[in-house]
Amino acid sequence: MNLKKIFAFAGIAILAAGTASAGVTRSQKSQITFKGFGTMSMTSTAQLAGNRQLTDTTAEFKGKGLLSGLAGKTLFRSGHTGDFIDLDALTTAQIDHKKKTYTVTPIEKWAETQKEMQGAQGGNAEADKQESPIKIVKSEFRVEETGETRTVNGFACAKYLAVWTVDWENTETGDKGTDRMETATWTTPMTGDLQEAQSEEMAFSAAYLKAVGFNAQNFQKDVLGTQWIGLLAAFDPINGQSTMKADTAKFASEMGKIKGYPIVIDGKYFVTPKFKKAEAEPSVGGGIGGKLIGGLLKKKADPEEEKAPAVAFYTEITALAVSALDPASIQVPANYKQK
Repeated sequence: MNLKKIFAFAGIAILAAGTASAGVTRSQKSQITFKGFGTMSMTSTAQLAGNRQLTDTTAEFKGKGLLSGLAGKTLFRSGHTGDFIDLDALTTAQIDHKKKTYTVTPIEKWAETQKEMQGAQGGNAEADKQESPIKIVKSEFRVEETGETRTVNGFACAKYLAVWTVDWENTETGDKGTDRMETATWTTPMTGDLQEAQSEEMAFSAAYLKAVGFNAQNFQKDVLGTQWIGLLAAFDPINGQSTMKADTAKFASEMGKIKGYPIVIDGKYFVTPKFKKAEAEPSVGGGIGGKLIGGLLKKKADPEEEKAPAVAFYTEITALAVSALDPASIQVPANYKQK
């Protein structure tokens, strides 16, 4: 299993979900927690005008144990960074605010690197070809309006709850279980400003994702953050395959029940072990990712942590202002040096 592949995919999902709107300044905070491993917290502010977007991000990883220390130095780096996307020049710039430096990368080259990390070139091909012994018995996805309301950062919000359950059976051992994903989404009614923001947001997002070679429609429809499924599969040892699958038409119909602009997305993914730990170890693979996942599989579980979700993710818009922004003002700080 290639952990770098999983987090490359997740990184693109975060970029797509966090894309700001033209003439909009958006601030948000997000957090993802891996049971028994650690939590990555981020706050970011993004400005977008025309075909330029500048994002400023502060990240902090708090881990548990020796494995989390290794992850903190490789996969989950804390610090103050930035990203500048210029669609006219087809370049991205990765900014290090501590060192006051930046690196410019052609979008085409950046996209190729991400695809390589996702396994387009390389990866554990043999493991990917193996047929999983996990049989999906039943998959159900439903969305309901709960009737709950509250104000979040000045936005009047209503709560929708999406529940995705998958009953499975291990055809080799006869073991059965249920995986469950619960996502609470708090949305606010569409105002003129929010409609404008969403329209510009989707246009920029589509152009950006097209430039990096990803299907924009899939990401734009992903209001509930279900792109995290690719990441979650890394912690569910089925040779990288996820059991979370749904009927496309049913999924779209249920998603259509969610009205308004999402302000908070609060998701939890609960997993029932499908293999004994000793059986899962051979499919982990090598490299840093393999060592980290292997260590997690061998680690003795804390009884309290067993009740917690395998992965929890949270995103909240803290501020959203629609105003005219000069594209020329969206750039890397003038006093920073290019590496």
